[in-house]
Formats: sequence, structure tokens, C-alpha cells
Amino acid sequence: MKDSPLKCDFPETDLEQELKKKLYRTHGARLACPPARKVADESDSSEKMSSIVAYISEPFMDIRTAFLAFRSGQLVVVNLFMVAVLALGWIISLFYSKALLAVLVVFGPVWVAIYLFEIFFPLTLPVRIDRKEGFVYVGHRGTFYRIPWDELEVTFSYNWQYLGSGVVWERQYYAHLFMREKHYFCGKRPKMPLQRKKILTGFNEGRLYRSWNYIVRYYKDGVMEEDADNLATANFDSIRKDLASSSIGKRIVEYSLLVLFMPNMIWWTYTPLKYKWPKEVEEIFGESNNY
Repeated sequence: MKDSPLKCDFPETDLEQELKKKLYRTHGARLACPPARKVADESDSSEKMSSIVAYISEPFMDIRTAFLAFRSGQLVVVNLFMVAVLALGWIISLFYSKALLAVLVVFGPVWVAIYLFEIFFPLTLPVRIDRKEGFVYVGHRGTFYRIPWDELEVTFSYNWQYLGSGVVWERQYYAHLFMREKHYFCGKRPKMPLQRKKILTGFNEGRLYRSWNYIVRYYKDGVMEEDADNLATANFDSIRKDLASSSIGKRIVEYSLLVLFMPNMIWWTYTPLKYKWPKEVEEIFGESNNY
């Protein structure tokens, strides 16, 4: 197995080598900015970007980090799986009476554990892009950075991930944002002069690039007409706004599906178990905490 370069034509960088503490090593790092540039031949549309966008307006946009984006969709996958498994268990129970009980014993504790994690594990903050003043706000373990857009350092890289038997390896792609001590804004003082934060990740290289292109497009051009439809499911407030003009029947169906498969979208709006922007940031944007 040999490393191979990323498909983007950005310059290579050794920015990772400046880190004093490397939690894990990535390969083929390429510098996406500064200055912020789009990846050639990739879309910059907001289509299918609702998983990474927590909030959008003309002055600023909140981008879910990789872990927060994963949490936004994990219950959908888990609940769809459990519905299928329970349905199969019910069918088998018509012939073997204890089949459904066996399914609940095997999968029930895991299902409950995932829900407990979702309920009690505090929500982290997104990355806030302030296009009005030209800054990016990042919270990292109690430290808050205010990075000028023109000084933003973002890299694309990848790691080889082992996916199962038969020596199956696949590349997982990352977009990392680097935070320097000079951009410290408030909160705890940085423990290291340079740290990095994973903001985008996935096994599809093209989707990673499209996500980045959309972020750059938003900063340069703001909210576009297509965003209203493409980002209608970005958060619970946008869903309610989108369904406000729908028929009663459609609203009942949509809200029922939301409660059944994505209750975390509602929970995220009202839960007290989440980190909030400090008062120094709220003085600029008002009380706006989006997840």
C-alpha cells in the first residue's frame, strides 16, 4: 500500500510539522488558504450541505465541525436500523415467539446507550464565519480564537483507515483548521502556540472539496436564492419556518418523522447541556448559539 496525492491542485505544506503535540499523523497535506481558494472543477452549491450548516444569515454562518455533523445524523441511521431489525424480529416472532424479545435484548441496550449519549454528552460549538467583519471564531477546549479570514490556515489531508477483513483499507479525508496563539480572543489561554481542529471529514474526497467550496462561496457572495431550499433542514428553527406554509397534513407527517428519526434536532434547540459562546462573542453577535 502506497500513499497517493490528493486530487486538488493546492500547494503541499508542512504546517503539521509545526505542531508540538500530534494526536495522529495525516498524509499529503495541502494548503487551502491563505488566501482562501476553491478547489477547481468542484461545485460550490449549498445542495446537500444542511449536515454541516448549523445556521446561516447574511452577516454570519455557523459551520458544524466534523464530530457535530456526525452527531446530527447518527440517530437517523441508528433508528432506521432499529426499525428494520424490530420489523424483522416481529415477522420471525410469528413463527418463533421469543424472536422479538431476543432482538430487544441484543440491540436494546446499545440503542438506549446511544440515546443517553446524545442526551447527556454536551454539544460542542460550531465554527462561526463572520463575513461582515472578516473573521472566523473558533472554540477549542475552552479557548476562543478570532482569526482574520485572510490569515485562515486550512489544510486538506488523509489517513488510511482499516475497514475490515481481507486487508481492506480506505482513505479518510480531512480538512483541518489551524489556530495560532496570536489569534487568541478570550477564554483559557492557549497551552500551545499552534493547535489544529478537524472541521470536515469523510471518505468521499469530492464531497469534502464541495463543502469547502461552499464555505468560500458563502464568504465571498453571501446567502443565495438556492440556499433557502437546500438548507431548509439545517436546524429545527429552519424546519419550522419551512413547514409554516405547508398543509396541516404535511406538517403532521414531517413532525412525526422528525420525532421518530431525528429527535436530536429538537433536543438540540432546548437542551441546557451545551457549550455556549462567551460574553465577548455575544457582545458582537448577540445571544446566538446554534448546533
